[in-house]
Amino acid sequence: MPWVLAKPVVGLRDLGTMGVTQGGNNSMSEKIKVAVVFGGLSSEHDVSVLTGLEVLEALNPAKYDAFPVYVGLDGQWWVGDALRDRKNYLPDAATKRSLTRVSLNVGAAYEGGHWLLREVGGGGLLSKPKSLEFDMIIPALHGTWGEDGTLQGVLAAEKIPFVGGGVDAMALTIHKMWTLGAAERAGLPIPPTMFVSKDDDLDDKLDSWRGDYPVFVKPNYLGSSIGARVAKTPDDARMALTEVFRLDHAALVQRCIPNLIEYNVAVRRKPDGTVITSAIERPLRKDESYTFKDKYLSGDMASKLSGGSNPGLVNATRIINPPELDDGRATQLRAWAVALFEALDLAGAPRLDFLCNEQTGEIWFNEVNPLPGSFGYFLWEAATPSVGYSELLDDMLVEARQRSRNRVRVIDPVANGGSIFPKRGV
Repeated sequence: MPWVLAKPVVGLRDLGTMGVTQGGNNSMSEKIKVAVVFGGLSSEHDVSVLTGLEVLEALNPAKYDAFPVYVGLDGQWWVGDALRDRKNYLPDAATKRSLTRVSLNVGAAYEGGHWLLREVGGGGLLSKPKSLEFDMIIPALHGTWGEDGTLQGVLAAEKIPFVGGGVDAMALTIHKMWTLGAAERAGLPIPPTMFVSKDDDLDDKLDSWRGDYPVFVKPNYLGSSIGARVAKTPDDARMALTEVFRLDHAALVQRCIPNLIEYNVAVRRKPDGTVITSAIERPLRKDESYTFKDKYLSGDMASKLSGGSNPGLVNATRIINPPELDDGRATQLRAWAVALFEALDLAGAPRLDFLCNEQTGEIWFNEVNPLPGSFGYFLWEAATPSVGYSELLDDMLVEARQRSRNRVRVIDPVANGGSIFPKRGV
């Protein structure tokens, strides 16, 4: 682990020249230091670990000097080589003794344009704490505290380039009801849905439901595969809401689509600005809903954690580019996905999920997954043309640098008529 001692800020590199040494000397290439952050304070913590480890394996070592940053269930950040091995999760006390606890060095950049993770509790009277340099962050955190705009807000305030959507897009898409409203305004069909808060009177709320039963009850802020269930009566719905409120403080009651099948498609922006879509997948469900186990635990979980060849979503059963959509619905579905991607200013490789009545062929928008497990790389490998995981990450890192440059603004209250105090010594 290349620790350094903190130095004063001298200047920031142009992010567009990362990977090339300064002074016009291109004979030597400087690797981009990428911190891959995963784990987190979420019920999707373990899936995030799988995603983070896959990203570390897929990043091109000729271009990137990548290292793991594990966020424990207690919110503490850790670095160390032991975090690269699936066998060490979840880290026990012995493993943590080989790790170093760090925190983001807010408000201080490193000479040459690096940002810093600083050792917690390090240093002493005669020594400074050690710091770890990085140039960019790949957030591989699923769910709350990582996929909801909170981490993105800190990174944006520090002008740190990061992969994926910005604060506004992530905060909006974590709120499923807000996302449905935005989708409807963008012209996408949505199923009848009611928002229910934990503070609501459940009897009054369910009495106000004007739709039919059965309904689908799911958390508003968590992944739909966690804590979701079908309710066939108002009493069932009340029980389902009570269960959801053990996990989340808000829920959705949504009309159940008869003869339900699901279609998912990912969207991203290429370095040249072109917005493209991935292959379309149809997940194959065992029952009325596509559960957490269907998504992540198909096959032997132990083999995945010990380094199986295809961990995570890749082992879930699915049909790629289902032929029944060749009637023109695939084109419509892709158009809807692109329209919402642009309307919400999404970034990275978000996946948009749709519901379909298999008998009638009707399709409704369901939700956005702004950071799908494994970044949904298998959907891009199955696309035309095929895009490998390493190339997908390359493109997302390029996009992150471009978006970071676009976010930088010169703040001058004098020029904008907002000056109150005189500038002194500036």
